[in-house]
Amino acid sequence: MHFTIKALLAAFWLIFVPTASGALFLRKKESFTLCESFLTGYLFIFAATELLTVPMLFADQPLHVLVICYAVVMCIATGAGLFSMKKRGFSTWFPTKEKLQDTSLFFWMAVLLIALQVFVVVRYAHLDADDALYVAASTTAIHEDSIFHVNSYTGLAYRELPRRYILSPFPIFLAVISQLVGGLHAAITAHTIFPAVFLPASYLALYQLVKKWFAKDKDARGIFLFLAAVLFWFSAYSTYNSGSFQMIRIWQGKALLAAFMLPLVIWLSLSVIMKEKPEYSWLLYGMANLGACLLTSVGIILTPIMMGCFTLIATIHFKSLRRMAVGLLCCLPSVICGVAYIMILVLRRYGIL
Repeated sequence: MHFTIKALLAAFWLIFVPTASGALFLRKKESFTLCESFLTGYLFIFAATELLTVPMLFADQPLHVLVICYAVVMCIATGAGLFSMKKRGFSTWFPTKEKLQDTSLFFWMAVLLIALQVFVVVRYAHLDADDALYVAASTTAIHEDSIFHVNSYTGLAYRELPRRYILSPFPIFLAVISQLVGGLHAAITAHTIFPAVFLPASYLALYQLVKKWFAKDKDARGIFLFLAAVLFWFSAYSTYNSGSFQMIRIWQGKALLAAFMLPLVIWLSLSVIMKEKPEYSWLLYGMANLGACLLTSVGIILTPIMMGCFTLIATIHFKSLRRMAVGLLCCLPSVICGVAYIMILVLRRYGIL
């Protein structure tokens, strides 16, 4: 029963909260699905976590303060999202019976295959060597009630902050969620809870993307999703491709970047900057960049490169300097993190930090 309560708390913080808060950023859209609300909710969650964690890290605040602030911000966003949905009607969140009956058989085949993958990944959890840092950093933060204050390798206080991770503190997000899920151990949260949420989420991101490519062909969308699931399952020919990252280490920030965030960035690029009239708010595009900064330091580099390429293409296609200015503004979080990283290196070189 005790674990059941923690499972319900995990469903609340990792499924209900992002779905409800995501609706807040889609309120101006005429119609949207639960999938869209869930995905945009995670853009908000990752962006908000980055904004909360980095200042508290440099201010040397304890972890429990971050947990409280995160919970308050998420509850406010969830309430605001539910309020905006109430005006529209909660029934619009769910697909109609006719729409479900019109779904392709290939789509349901893909859903069954993905469900089997989730069972395998959760039941036979992969133990990755990188957990010696990522999961250990979370358990250390919880044990010491600190944010990157104690080295998880040695148990001693850091002589200097780990520059690779202070601007991308995804292990601290894991620690925060573990605390909110009734104090569930961070290793259990990482290996059991996160895959059950983020593996389907990565396929939802792909499905939103393929809806752009095959807008009127439901069978093509189902076939694509099914083939993607098959290819990802047999992607272990290398440990460095996105499919392998998705299947064996989805709880790590770099895996989430490859499997979840980058497909979302492509989807938003096609929906926002490549559209004459954007389907979604430009704010979501900026939040995607900020959220990628949380996941991994690689996201600070790769995400603006991808967004910059789409921005350049859109600027040439629409002959609009305003579009370029807004696109570059959405990349500002990565620029700030990059400048901060360089400043940290310079300050350390001269013994200031």
